[in-house]
Amino acid sequence: MTSKLIRVILRNLFRSKTRLIITTLGCGLAAFVTCFFLSAEDSLTRMTDAASEDANIIVRQKDRH
Repeated sequence: MTSKLIRVILRNLFRSKTRLIITTLGCGLAAFVTCFFLSAEDSLTRMTDAASEDANIIVRQKDRH
């Protein structure tokens, strides 16, 4: 059953080579963009965490002397 299904899937995939190439390139591009944005988010988080380790904030009330 599964070998017949796999055979049908492969036959339909390779019937239209242009569609196969476009679909493969689209999936690859989507994976690349997803990885790019996830790594950019992680890098920005690490940079802001590293920058905030040495930051000291002094807060004063407006009407207090």
